[in-house]
Amino acid sequence: MPSRARDDGLSEVVGFVLILALIVMALSLYQVYGVPAAGRESEIAHMNQVKDRFIDYKIALDSLWLNERNGVLLSTAFDLGTGSAATGGSAFALPILAPAGSGGTVSVKSGGANLTIAPEGGSPMTVPLGSLSYTSSNHYWVDQTWTYQGGAIFLSQGEAATVRVGPSIAAAKTEDGNITLTVAPISLEGSAGTAGSGPVRVETRMRWSEPSTLSGTYDNVNLTLDADDPATARAWMRAFDGVRQRAIEENVEPTWLSTGLSGNTARLTVQPEGGKKVFLRMYPANYTVTIHNAASLTE
Repeated sequence: MPSRARDDGLSEVVGFVLILALIVMALSLYQVYGVPAAGRESEIAHMNQVKDRFIDYKIALDSLWLNERNGVLLSTAFDLGTGSAATGGSAFALPILAPAGSGGTVSVKSGGANLTIAPEGGSPMTVPLGSLSYTSSNHYWVDQTWTYQGGAIFLSQGEAATVRVGPSIAAAKTEDGNITLTVAPISLEGSAGTAGSGPVRVETRMRWSEPSTLSGTYDNVNLTLDADDPATARAWMRAFDGVRQRAIEENVEPTWLSTGLSGNTARLTVQPEGGKKVFLRMYPANYTVTIHNAASLTE
């Protein structure tokens, strides 16, 4: 065979190998940088959706006790994951070039934290709050836990926790200089949980609650939150600090409200001075919560 023909054939092979190497390099760079970026974007968007679901859930539960809708069933849908394809592909999409789908766990449990309302001269009332929580199983973004408890919404990342929505507790100054303290001790009852990446349905029904006998006028009122762990207690301490700050904005004297933290216990004390009183208003609400898997396809 002439040397010219051999050289032409060799150059074509070398050119094909170089093109293939460039394609492999481009795909590798996309898998290293592009896929995690796309996955992180999807998981951030999903975490924002979870936040919106919890805020909607709080608003819906508050509307039930505000309107005294006992027995009304509230159904809320949660997507546990991003919905991205974890396996499989098509003729035009390689599985290795798509971000892995995230998942999560949603659960409801009774107890976990007890709120005690103790007015001076009255019998203390202890309410087991219960909780509804979602814990993510992300691949590209920091894992988060969203928790609804006692009317408040908490966001936890590792050992840190913050208050995203405050509890249904408010203190304000009256025209004659006294304090009104409004407390809605919201209790969730249930024991269920499910994990995965698909949709679930959370059904909540408000049970009948007897009017509280604690509503009245007192010299001072003490709210104590006993939690199962220090992280929950610290989160509630921040929630109580938020109640105090909002009260100050309502012209309540700063020294009339105090907060404290000791181990697994957070405390809020309302104690006016100068012979002023605390007008305590209680609106207890009890809910039963169940969790069901929701079908994502119908035949």
